[in-house]
Amino acid sequence: MARGKSAVQKAYTPNQQILDLWPDITGSQINGLGETESGRPRPVFWRTDDSISHSAALQYFYKRDVDNPRIAESRKYRQETAAIPVSDIAPTTIDKSAAAWTEELKSKTLELGADDVGICEYREEWTFEDRPLPQGKFAVVMAFAHNYPELNTAPDERAYIEVMRQYARAGDTSKHLANWVREAGHFAAAKTGPNTEDVLMIPAAVAAGLGELGKHGSMIHRKLGANFRLSMILTDLPLLSDSEDVFGGDDFCMRCQVCSSACPPEAISREKVMVRGNTKWFVDFDKCLPYFIDNKTCGICLAVCPWSRPGVADNLVVKMARKREARLKE
Repeated sequence: MARGKSAVQKAYTPNQQILDLWPDITGSQINGLGETESGRPRPVFWRTDDSISHSAALQYFYKRDVDNPRIAESRKYRQETAAIPVSDIAPTTIDKSAAAWTEELKSKTLELGADDVGICEYREEWTFEDRPLPQGKFAVVMAFAHNYPELNTAPDERAYIEVMRQYARAGDTSKHLANWVREAGHFAAAKTGPNTEDVLMIPAAVAAGLGELGKHGSMIHRKLGANFRLSMILTDLPLLSDSEDVFGGDDFCMRCQVCSSACPPEAISREKVMVRGNTKWFVDFDKCLPYFIDNKTCGICLAVCPWSRPGVADNLVVKMARKREARLKE
């Protein structure tokens, strides 16, 4: 189905039940829109406890599909991931060089089911301000591709179920990878989505070389586009960091309006804005989430992103490289 203002956007108005649950403070205020001072992020949504201002809206979302057997079944995936036991750290430490551990860990990560993996040193500013700094010098960030035809049904429940499948696959891999490290005598802790609780994954994924931040507020990977989910482990295993991968995703977003035009509540900023001391792409939570809750899911912006369409990303990488070369010659 074609998407755009004519096909999808019809002056979306949030459900009054959702508006009645909305707190006085806006998501944009919590996220730090317009703040010129840098600082740690604040939680808005996706918490297992009631520590967020939007807790009532989150619980309303969870209760909307309690009688839908397909969605109820998909939510069991996350429960199964949470139930995977955490291995004790072995008393005997296996010692190897950082280069050897890096090669072996990346190979193991792909073997366990990830579609890509990158490594960076963890930064304090990726920790939510109401949570303590987690243990672990390095972040190992993993990418897990969606089945594109399923995601492309968004906001149909098929897209929701596909997202839950990939969160489960991501969580399963991160839990087993963390256990693999712990059984080698080193600390590791899995961070799984969407209820990550204490850390932001996207900036870590950018630093770990998995891609660039897109206009839609999600990652753009040079091969997977925006068609993937993340998980992560934090570890003290000696590792080598990857470099950021700048391939033209951000430059492309500067000139592209596909996701912002396709977004029914018009939540995606067409230009970068100031957020906690950084000029970046921004999605208006107070427009995005009511639509997401009302439709029981979304993901339209990820599906329509030109980089997400199968077979397109490789050509776009080449195209953006040529444009960079042309600019350098000017």
